[in-house]
Amino acid sequence: PEDRAREIEAAIDWMRQHDISPLDEDFPDMFQKISSIPVSRRSPEDRQKDVDNVMSWMRQGKPSDLDTPDNEFAKIDQILPQKKDQSPEDRAKEIEGALDWCRSHGFQPREDGSIPGFKKIGSIPVSRRTPEKRKKDVDNILTWIRAG
Repeated sequence: PEDRAREIEAAIDWMRQHDISPLDEDFPDMFQKISSIPVSRRSPEDRQKDVDNVMSWMRQGKPSDLDTPDNEFAKIDQILPQKKDQSPEDRAKEIEGALDWCRSHGFQPREDGSIPGFKKIGSIPVSRRTPEKRKKDVDNILTWIRAG
Protein backbone atom coordinates (compact mmCIF):
# COMPACT_ATOMS: atom_id res chain seq x y z
CA PRO A 1 0.00 0.00 0.00
CA GLU A 2 2.80 2.48 0.76
CA ASP A 3 4.38 2.02 -2.67
CA ARG A 4 1.01 2.54 -4.33
CA ALA A 5 0.38 5.58 -2.15
CA ARG A 6 3.71 7.07 -3.24
CA GLU A 7 2.84 6.44 -6.89
CA ILE A 8 -0.52 8.15 -6.50
CA GLU A 9 1.09 11.02 -4.60
CA ALA A 10 3.71 11.43 -7.35
CA ALA A 11 0.98 11.49 -10.00
CA ILE A 12 -1.01 14.08 -8.05
CA ASP A 13 2.12 16.16 -7.51
CA TRP A 14 2.93 16.02 -11.23
CA MET A 15 -0.61 17.11 -12.08
CA ARG A 16 -0.35 20.04 -9.67
CA GLN A 17 2.95 21.13 -11.20
CA HIS A 18 1.46 21.09 -14.69
CA ASP A 19 -1.84 22.64 -13.63
CA ILE A 20 -3.82 19.63 -14.85
CA SER A 21 -7.06 18.28 -13.51
CA PRO A 22 -8.21 14.70 -14.20
CA LEU A 23 -11.61 16.23 -14.89
CA ASP A 24 -10.33 18.14 -17.96
CA GLU A 25 -11.86 16.88 -21.20
CA ASP A 26 -8.52 16.72 -23.01
CA PHE A 27 -6.69 15.11 -20.08
CA PRO A 28 -5.34 12.02 -21.94
CA ASP A 29 -4.23 14.15 -24.92
CA MET A 30 -1.99 16.30 -22.71
CA PHE A 31 0.74 13.67 -22.46
CA GLN A 32 3.74 13.82 -24.75
CA LYS A 33 5.76 10.85 -25.86
CA ILE A 34 9.32 10.88 -24.58
CA SER A 35 12.05 9.79 -26.95
CA SER A 36 13.86 6.59 -26.15
CA ILE A 37 17.22 6.47 -24.43
CA PRO A 38 19.97 5.84 -26.98
CA VAL A 39 21.70 2.50 -26.63
CA SER A 40 24.84 1.33 -28.36
CA ARG A 41 24.04 -0.39 -31.63
CA ARG A 42 27.27 -2.37 -31.56
CA SER A 43 27.79 -5.66 -29.80
CA PRO A 44 30.11 -5.90 -26.79
CA GLU A 45 32.47 -7.96 -28.95
CA ASP A 46 32.63 -5.23 -31.62
CA ARG A 47 33.23 -2.61 -28.98
CA GLN A 48 36.03 -4.68 -27.40
CA LYS A 49 37.57 -5.10 -30.83
CA ASP A 50 37.56 -1.29 -31.18
CA VAL A 51 39.25 -0.94 -27.77
CA ASP A 52 41.90 -3.47 -28.88
CA ASN A 53 42.39 -1.57 -32.15
CA VAL A 54 42.82 1.71 -30.27
CA MET A 55 45.32 0.03 -27.92
CA SER A 56 47.33 -1.29 -30.91
CA TRP A 57 47.19 2.14 -32.54
CA MET A 58 48.51 3.79 -29.35
CA ARG A 59 51.25 1.16 -28.78
CA GLN A 60 52.55 1.61 -32.34
CA GLY A 61 52.92 5.37 -31.86
CA LYS A 62 49.52 6.39 -33.28
CA PRO A 63 50.30 5.86 -36.98
CA SER A 64 47.57 6.81 -39.46
CA ASP A 65 47.74 3.42 -41.22
CA LEU A 66 46.44 1.67 -38.05
CA ASP A 67 43.68 4.25 -37.55
CA THR A 68 40.21 4.04 -39.12
CA PRO A 69 39.95 5.18 -42.76
CA ASP A 70 38.69 8.59 -41.55
CA ASN A 71 41.37 8.87 -38.81
CA GLU A 72 38.67 8.81 -36.14
CA PHE A 73 41.02 7.57 -33.40
CA ALA A 74 43.35 10.53 -33.91
CA LYS A 75 40.51 13.05 -34.12
CA ILE A 76 38.87 11.81 -30.93
CA ASP A 77 42.23 11.50 -29.16
CA GLN A 78 42.86 15.13 -30.05
CA ILE A 79 39.44 16.28 -28.78
CA LEU A 80 39.36 14.39 -25.46
CA PRO A 81 41.39 15.91 -22.65
CA GLN A 82 44.11 13.71 -21.21
CA LYS A 83 43.40 12.79 -17.58
CA LYS A 84 46.13 12.79 -14.98
CA ASP A 85 47.54 9.29 -14.35
CA GLN A 86 45.25 7.80 -17.02
CA SER A 87 46.33 4.33 -18.06
CA PRO A 88 46.59 3.50 -21.78
CA GLU A 89 43.73 1.01 -21.42
CA ASP A 90 41.49 3.65 -19.79
CA ARG A 91 42.41 6.07 -22.58
CA ALA A 92 41.56 3.43 -25.21
CA LYS A 93 38.19 2.78 -23.55
CA GLU A 94 37.49 6.50 -23.42
CA ILE A 95 38.31 6.93 -27.12
CA GLU A 96 36.18 3.90 -28.01
CA GLY A 97 33.28 5.23 -25.91
CA ALA A 98 33.40 8.59 -27.69
CA LEU A 99 33.65 6.84 -31.06
CA ASP A 100 30.66 4.64 -30.22
CA TRP A 101 28.67 7.70 -29.13
CA CYS A 102 29.51 9.48 -32.39
CA ARG A 103 28.46 6.45 -34.43
CA SER A 104 25.21 6.08 -32.46
CA HIS A 105 24.32 9.72 -33.11
CA GLY A 106 25.24 9.67 -36.78
CA PHE A 107 28.17 12.03 -37.06
CA GLN A 108 31.93 11.94 -37.28
CA PRO A 109 34.49 14.15 -35.56
CA ARG A 110 35.54 17.05 -37.79
CA GLU A 111 39.02 17.59 -39.19
CA ASP A 112 39.55 20.72 -37.11
CA GLY A 113 38.61 18.92 -33.88
CA SER A 114 35.40 20.86 -33.43
CA ILE A 115 32.20 19.20 -32.30
CA PRO A 116 28.87 19.59 -34.10
CA GLY A 117 26.09 21.34 -32.16
CA PHE A 118 24.07 19.39 -29.64
CA LYS A 119 20.31 19.33 -29.45
CA LYS A 120 18.86 20.59 -26.21
CA ILE A 121 16.76 18.27 -24.10
CA GLY A 122 14.02 19.27 -21.71
CA SER A 123 14.57 19.74 -18.02
CA ILE A 124 13.73 17.16 -15.39
CA PRO A 125 10.69 18.24 -13.39
CA VAL A 126 11.32 18.85 -9.72
CA SER A 127 8.61 18.86 -7.09
CA ARG A 128 7.69 22.29 -5.79
CA ARG A 129 6.09 20.84 -2.70
CA THR A 130 8.00 20.57 0.54
CA PRO A 131 8.89 17.14 1.90
CA GLU A 132 6.41 17.73 4.74
CA LYS A 133 3.56 18.38 2.30
CA ARG A 134 4.54 15.35 0.26
CA LYS A 135 4.57 13.16 3.41
CA LYS A 136 1.15 14.51 4.35
CA ASP A 137 -0.13 13.58 0.87
CA VAL A 138 1.23 10.04 1.26
CA ASP A 139 -0.40 9.74 4.69
CA ASN A 140 -3.72 10.99 3.32
CA ILE A 141 -3.58 8.54 0.41
CA LEU A 142 -2.71 5.65 2.74
CA THR A 143 -5.67 6.56 4.94
CA TRP A 144 -7.88 6.72 1.86
CA ILE A 145 -6.65 3.29 0.62
CA ARG A 146 -7.13 1.68 4.03
CA ALA A 147 -10.63 3.10 4.34
CA GLY A 148 -11.54 1.21 1.18
